[in-house]
Amino acid sequence: MSNFKNYTEANREAWNEAMPHHQKSNGDKWDKVFSKPGFSVIIEPELSLINSLNIEGQKIAHVCCNNGVELMSLKNMGAGECVGFDISDKAIQEAQARAARFDIACEFIQTDIYDIPEQYHDEFDIVYISIGCLGWMPGIQRFFGKIASLLNESGELFIHESHPFSEMLPADELENVDPMKIIEPYFKKDPYIDNDGIDYIGKTSYPSKTMYWFVWTLSDILMGIIDNGLKVRHFSEYPDDISTQHGKNQAAGLDIPLSYILIAEKE
Repeated sequence: MSNFKNYTEANREAWNEAMPHHQKSNGDKWDKVFSKPGFSVIIEPELSLINSLNIEGQKIAHVCCNNGVELMSLKNMGAGECVGFDISDKAIQEAQARAARFDIACEFIQTDIYDIPEQYHDEFDIVYISIGCLGWMPGIQRFFGKIASLLNESGELFIHESHPFSEMLPADELENVDPMKIIEPYFKKDPYIDNDGIDYIGKTSYPSKTMYWFVWTLSDILMGIIDNGLKVRHFSEYPDDISTQHGKNQAAGLDIPLSYILIAEKE
């Protein structure tokens, strides 16, 4: 399967299947917290670095926005126009409904990230990427090409993601495995193919539609950014699991890199 669209469409169907499980577990929680004016899910170490971008009034795009809680948080923190893009129809529907319910002025658009319309090119001061985005992308160079096209001439990219190192370690659902044992390759050309579902919220087990997860090395990510005309100006690594998949690795207490924050700007 070489066509990007084959991969992304399969992942769209898998996410549409998963979202009702997530909503059953978390929907009431998100409604409760966003009913409070100014609520934000953004915490340290991300918070200080987000604030360093001076987001007040800035036009922000959240790529792979899922149910929109991070983008609505950025809006509540003072951001200007906010637009979220995600491939899942049901994730976007949830985001739109919650933003309308609590009068948080964010726009949410369902689209394959590679197909974001040209009307949004050169439009954004900040493109924001949060946990669990890059692994769904079948081509990292082309992905960052799209990201670069969204930024205006002085725009900045902000990424808070799982560290590629964590992809080599056992996920939390694996039993009777040393959490610090390397069980997967770091360099992997083909995607993982899975039918076990993606309800990492409620931990519901169900036979799911086929999905494809791509493992990108740190050099893949950095060169994807650099080759598309962006200059990395900040990179920091953390021992914190932000994925809900590597809590056991963190609890082992060896201070391994499980997440990172990267900021790049248009040259």
